Amino acid sequence: MHPPTPESGPPNPPASPAKPGAGKFDVLVLGAAFPRLLDAISDAVVVVDALGNTVAANRRFLETFGFEGHALDGRPCPLSGSCITSSGPTPHTACIACEIATTKQPRRALQVVPDATGRQRRWEATLNPVLDELGNVSLVVEVWRDVTDRTQLEAQLSHSERLASLGLLAAGVAHEVNNPLASVLAGVESLQRWLGRVSLPPEEHADASEVLSLLEQETRRCRETTDKLLLLGQPYATKPVWVDLNRAARDTLALLSFATRRQRILVRAELTDDLPSLWGREGAIRGVLMNLCMNAVQAMANGGQLTVRTLRLGEDRVLLEVEDDGPGIAPDHLNRIWDPFFTTKPVGQGTGLGLSITQRIVSSHGGRIRVVSEPGKGARFTVTLPTQGSGGESV
Repeated sequence: MHPPTPESGPPNPPASPAKPGAGKFDVLVLGAAFPRLLDAISDAVVVVDALGNTVAANRRFLETFGFEGHALDGRPCPLSGSCITSSGPTPHTACIACEIATTKQPRRALQVVPDATGRQRRWEATLNPVLDELGNVSLVVEVWRDVTDRTQLEAQLSHSERLASLGLLAAGVAHEVNNPLASVLAGVESLQRWLGRVSLPPEEHADASEVLSLLEQETRRCRETTDKLLLLGQPYATKPVWVDLNRAARDTLALLSFATRRQRILVRAELTDDLPSLWGREGAIRGVLMNLCMNAVQAMANGGQLTVRTLRLGEDRVLLEVEDDGPGIAPDHLNRIWDPFFTTKPVGQGTGLGLSITQRIVSSHGGRIRVVSEPGKGARFTVTLPTQGSGGESV
């Protein structure tokens, strides 16, 4: 035998024996665990193919949108009708997932979609394409994250910032207005003293005294109005104090007196005299009153009756009712009026946050709010609050 030539080189070492299942083991394990991996994700996840048909969905998706027990595989994506499209949310345009199949670019969108209970929730949808070996979109992974609470907190923060700005503006206006009003009051008092020193015919003296009394009364009324604006403009984050609910109700109705007179609304204040004060954030409590009363006034554009009522419930609870005889609330809207961003008002006339914020303020004070309404028979909002609760610490 001849030794191997340098060109031929030594023989290759024998290959080590392959492990059983090598090359396919990881893929097989991942495939078996894939449903569990999807279910471990806290966001709602659905996977669709290039035609928009459902391939897979995790438990969070099925539970959130009410598809438990339904076979979604191979069916059109159940949220396709809710997707935002470049040409508008019409039933004849493609959903975002279908657009991605063409553009091959990921997309992100914010959308309001009801959950399994029918409550409107705000979602941040992130959609990413999965490309095959040829570079075509084979799958689209949709991740739906509930951002309702975050959006509501951001809106409430913006609302609080506007209230803070209103408070600063009101303080400046009050300062600028109160200075000349103080001069007017000083002048009226001087004239009243002068009137007491001079001799005038009885009729002229009575007329002059009446005019001066009216000037003094209206000037003091202007100062009270600026003080009420300052209280209303307080940010909700002020410290808890003992709140006179009757006084807050009277002040709110006084601030709305122009609107109620213009719309020919009869106002009735049925306030219990021995109502105890309650521990809470005065700006927030006044905000509750203003929201409820403003909604009632806006519901009676052609006139009606607004009733604000307070009652004492035992030793430790008080009741507030705001009632109107407007068109009422539709039955299918009664459970949705507390949802953030839900409104039946025309575009530009409401954000849909008033009742949501009101409910949160009442709850943070340890109270409860409910509504009774029938179409054509008005609405009555009832708020019960403890007199010595948490004071709205979470507002």
